[in-house]
Amino acid sequence: MLQCGFKLWSSNDRSIFAEAFERYQRGEFAFIELYNNPAEELDFDKMGLIKEVPTTIHNTHSHGWHEFDLQSEQMIMWQHTLRLADFFESFAIIVHPGRVPNFEIFQENLLKIDDPRIYLENMAGLDIQGKDTYGRTLKELQALSALHPICFDLEKAVKSACFQKLDYHDFITNTLKELRPTYFHISGGDKNSPVDEHRNLWEANFDVGWIHKEVYKLAEKEDVRLVFETPKIGDNLGNDLENMDFFGNS
Repeated sequence: MLQCGFKLWSSNDRSIFAEAFERYQRGEFAFIELYNNPAEELDFDKMGLIKEVPTTIHNTHSHGWHEFDLQSEQMIMWQHTLRLADFFESFAIIVHPGRVPNFEIFQENLLKIDDPRIYLENMAGLDIQGKDTYGRTLKELQALSALHPICFDLEKAVKSACFQKLDYHDFITNTLKELRPTYFHISGGDKNSPVDEHRNLWEANFDVGWIHKEVYKLAEKEDVRLVFETPKIGDNLGNDLENMDFFGNS
């Protein structure tokens, strides 16, 4: 069974959280992935509006730092992420391997935040600032998957294939076969650029219809969660739902 959800940030306006709850009650989506944005203090009164909505958590991955160069400030942000995961009783905390140079340094830092709820996300060829990433090749992802389950970002996979000069169909097919992920992200982007983008699905020049078929094949056998990391437009969730509809009709 395929369960579709979308991304909220902890810093989103209260009206967005209220709208999300109303749309959930109407059955328009199945769950939320909530990003810990350190730009604002956590407002549990506001976030309590979606307490009844199944919610996973995405750890902070920008704002001047990255998970796997873990200093005191980063550890404070991780504690905030854990507070969110505990508040929502989340089964998953999504974490970026990021810019760490090798597996040994990654593993050393992972021990500082190790938690059974962690899912490690695959990386694009280059991050949104054009920097090198770790966790973008199948070999690297196989090493990561021995530690925690993988959150497989399909747009990032297309970007990684571009960086590796691989056909993205082959890279995605081989990764799905080897790792068998059940938690996914999706957004649009340019298949000819290795740089992460997160655009609308109708702006993608890769085959969204093919990806739709591959995801549904997996969902026929087991529960699969798919998070739409597409742009927010205005002060509502309309664009998120439009991207869900576009994917469903691809």
